[in-house]
Amino acid sequence: MNRRSVIKAGMSAMVAAAAVATGVRAQSWPSRPLRMIAASPPGNASDTVLRLVAPLLQAELGQPVVVENRAGASGNIGARACAAAAPDGHTFLNSTNTMLTANPHLFTAGRVDPFEDLSFVLPMVNIGMVFVVRPDGPWKTIGELLDDAHRHPGKLSYGTPGLGSPMHLIGELLKERLGIDMAHLPYKGGVPMVGDVLAGQISVGIVGYAVVSGFLQQGRLRTLAAAAGKRLSILPDTPAIGELVPEASLGAWCALVAPKGTPAPIRARVAREVGKALAQPDIVRKLRPLGLDQIPGDEDAVAALVRAEYAHVGALIKRLGITMS
Repeated sequence: MNRRSVIKAGMSAMVAAAAVATGVRAQSWPSRPLRMIAASPPGNASDTVLRLVAPLLQAELGQPVVVENRAGASGNIGARACAAAAPDGHTFLNSTNTMLTANPHLFTAGRVDPFEDLSFVLPMVNIGMVFVVRPDGPWKTIGELLDDAHRHPGKLSYGTPGLGSPMHLIGELLKERLGIDMAHLPYKGGVPMVGDVLAGQISVGIVGYAVVSGFLQQGRLRTLAAAAGKRLSILPDTPAIGELVPEASLGAWCALVAPKGTPAPIRARVAREVGKALAQPDIVRKLRPLGLDQIPGDEDAVAALVRAEYAHVGALIKRLGITMS
């Protein structure tokens, strides 16, 4: 046997051994409780979804499924905890698209690379966002608001839950594409921002639907549009901003990811069980009033979402000159 044949045979043996090792790990999994990280406080969208899915996943896998909240640094704390965990199929993260596509461009330190540090599992849900105003305001449609902003540069303002959030990026895309001037007022979360919309301190708020659903039902706020490319199932008669300005159809969503190197068979099993759980009628009935709709697909669907948004968002952040510590 010549040297080339020896090397080829050795490489084949290594590949075979790795495949066997992966198979063994998958067969013995799960061997202890699963940790599901929500990089947000309890009650936020990613946390809520995990807590609804966890009992069903636990019943299928025969091991406890524990939801762990690791909030802070716009999700980077939770993302780093996931990336640093052993890739043995016992740690997962319900990541928002901000963490996967915006944070790598926003932060100079402590960031996680979605392609190098994580493995994709499946898309979870779209997170409904809306443009809201006071019901006694002068605007009945999103078109009227944007026309007013165009006619009166600098007169109107819009609030968001923070710099670099999907809401902020949507607002800036609108300004860029329509040539309008609206002042951006970032807040530390949606609740204080909504308080200032109610008080008439800012013209319009862009915020998660779940934050304002009660105010909408009480008639204390009016929805002008869904801040997404398509309408929300909970608001079928309310237009989406993407219908008016397709370039501003950037939305919010979350996806399940795992540490890089987590075996594919384990990720496929978790994806199958979580996907089934999200499709359960009882889960759908609980998610829909919060503006959360399941996204069908597998790890390839997550990869496609991340790739499509990563460059788009990165270019926008660079143009705006936004940086975070």
